[in-house]
Amino acid sequence: MKLKNERHECFCYKYIIDLNGTQAAIRAGYSEKTARVTVAKLLTKANIQNRISKLQGR
Repeated sequence: MKLKNERHECFCYKYIIDLNGTQAAIRAGYSEKTARVTVAKLLTKANIQNRISKLQGR
């Protein structure tokens, strides 16, 4: 199921490209300055983890 937050959804798609969280966050539109902190927060969310797992299973 697609995530409600479009930026979170975009992050998940970008993350599975190379599994580089910082670059995925930047490509998804997050600030370069805060990308590392943002990734740490995003990857602790269960809905983000589940979405990434489902996308990797494709």
